Amino acid sequence: MRHVVSGATRRLVRRLPASVLPPAPPQKGRFPQGREPNPPDPEVIDDFRLCAVVKSWMDEDIVEATVRSLQVQGVDEVYVVDNGSTDATVARATRAGALVGEVYESDMFEERLAQAMMNAVVARESLRSGAEHVWWIYMDCDEFPEGPDGLSLREYLATLDKRFRIVGATYANHLPDRKPDYVSGFHPIDFQPCFYPLAPWFRPPCGHWKHPLQRFDRHGAFIQCEGGAHHATGGLKGERSEPELGITTHHFQYRDEAVTRAKLELICGPGSTRADWMRRRGIPNFDQRRRSLDAVYSQRWGEVEIEGDARLDEAMLSLWPHPEWVRRWYPLDDLEALRHQPSQA
Repeated sequence: MRHVVSGATRRLVRRLPASVLPPAPPQKGRFPQGREPNPPDPEVIDDFRLCAVVKSWMDEDIVEATVRSLQVQGVDEVYVVDNGSTDATVARATRAGALVGEVYESDMFEERLAQAMMNAVVARESLRSGAEHVWWIYMDCDEFPEGPDGLSLREYLATLDKRFRIVGATYANHLPDRKPDYVSGFHPIDFQPCFYPLAPWFRPPCGHWKHPLQRFDRHGAFIQCEGGAHHATGGLKGERSEPELGITTHHFQYRDEAVTRAKLELICGPGSTRADWMRRRGIPNFDQRRRSLDAVYSQRWGEVEIEGDARLDEAMLSLWPHPEWVRRWYPLDDLEALRHQPSQA
């Protein structure tokens, strides 16, 4: 299937506005509580570390690419927090240069437990580093962030006024519209340029789906990430705004068909308890993905369930118009032969 990128679509994805709904009122004590433009003459932080903490479970097909993508975005260290994967997730992450932050076991996926483990790694490793300022990006394994307008994450953070300690992200949800669906070890966007902009169903106050970038200041109030990086608490009153311009995160929830089907069976298939925590809270994400598998891989887009109770509108689909912004860790010439080979996990 071919997707034409119009001028209007190019303008849309340049900022990927997250929602046309009016914003929800901010909650007291939570980040962010507003968006502000970066000053024309910002007081920047010249010396900071940039680290990532990545949540993983049974992600051996993607984790190496996740780590290497963060490295070419200027991340100094990548820490993996793994929920007891029995495949090669941890081994492949460390092979790519990641460090093991924590490995823990649980009978089901529970967001609050995972978030507590990630926050603990951030606090511990920030203190150990001795650095005055450490930017952290909180990640899932299927997320690939990039800075705005072709900047890397590090380059963008270096432009921000020091008042900003949290940065939001708009999301591009990608879909497989060609074969192979994905080849392990490469950036998924080279196999899945087809996407739709994610419109949050819960109306965040700023319009950003998540706020994955949060800064530790050794001599400042600690910021605690909450809700899977959707928001945070702590900091000081004057620090509770975010820059008007955020980052973009590319989200690849459907990868190689066989691998994706097998993982979703483990998460929410018959007899599984992995998705129970989300079901009890009325969050149907994994069940929606599983029900949509046949439609996704046969490109029956109107049958694909997306956020909330919606179905995908084919008019939302386009090709990512800025492939030149993507930071890769391999020569583009290597891709041509791979496009004609079966995908391998």
